[in-house]
Amino acid sequence: MDTVFSSSIAPSLNGFLAQKRSLGYKYETEEYVLHTLDRYWHDNNGNNTDITEKNLEGWMQKKETETVASRSSRVNVLRQFTLYLNGIGEQAFIPMDKCIKSHPVFHVLTTTEIQELFQVIDTYSHRRRQSSEVTRMIQEYKILFRLILCTGLRKSEALGLRLQDVNLSENTVSIYQGKMRKDRLVYMSPDMSELISDYLKYLSRQIGNEPFWLFPSVDPAKHMSGGCAQRFCDFWNMTPSALNCEKAPTIHSLRHTYVVMRMNQWMENGYDLRVMMPYLSRQLGHVSVDETFYYYHQVIDAHRIIHQKDTLASLVLPEVRVK
Repeated sequence: MDTVFSSSIAPSLNGFLAQKRSLGYKYETEEYVLHTLDRYWHDNNGNNTDITEKNLEGWMQKKETETVASRSSRVNVLRQFTLYLNGIGEQAFIPMDKCIKSHPVFHVLTTTEIQELFQVIDTYSHRRRQSSEVTRMIQEYKILFRLILCTGLRKSEALGLRLQDVNLSENTVSIYQGKMRKDRLVYMSPDMSELISDYLKYLSRQIGNEPFWLFPSVDPAKHMSGGCAQRFCDFWNMTPSALNCEKAPTIHSLRHTYVVMRMNQWMENGYDLRVMMPYLSRQLGHVSVDETFYYYHQVIDAHRIIHQKDTLASLVLPEVRVK
């Protein structure tokens, strides 16, 4: 088969194919896949050489005549090609390892939205009579949502934290039996540790003894339930930004926002995101670094969603006051 490609990305395709064969791979079936990509690019993207998700979207769609497994194999060739490009310093969208379905698009909060959200949370109080337990829970929300935003924890991981899982002297949180039953150590800022320390003193006074759970429910013997998701929505709906928001954020959006802000901060400091991905992957508890690369191309394609150079901690830590 003729190995000369004709699209605007032909030099990159030829370089990738040459590298694979120099390593001893036959790459015959894969070469055919690359030719289909070359033709698609020529017909749909013209002289454009930006390898983004949008420019590849049509080619990655499952064809009526192929199985899910066949599509996954085809897209995997593209994945190897884009990994090669990033490896030689050319930014390119990297498909997930198993492209069975597309990822939902989550709301990444802007600096203004973060400030509005925590302004609402920090000043919230019921107008009607409320029990001491409800008052305590409002204080817990202030810490819970900050912790997720400042560490990227999953909601279930944060809610299930015991007091013994938090090491304030080392600024760490131990996650046991996370996704795929993996344990990991998550780091937080000294400011976050100090905030939790003050919060625990408040919690002990309210409960009457040292709590077992970091975020106890109305019944201190149990941890806060996942129903706090509705409380998050209530807080968000009180912000000015909620009036003009097409896709409202969820608690999980705090995790996404942490990742995007962390990556933007690294970009500001001149770090190579591809080098930092494995570290971020461990922090997030991803099964593989491939899951984290989803955020990589999301940040690149978003053209730097968050432009401010402010650190994440400075946005959300100083405001809260636990009484």
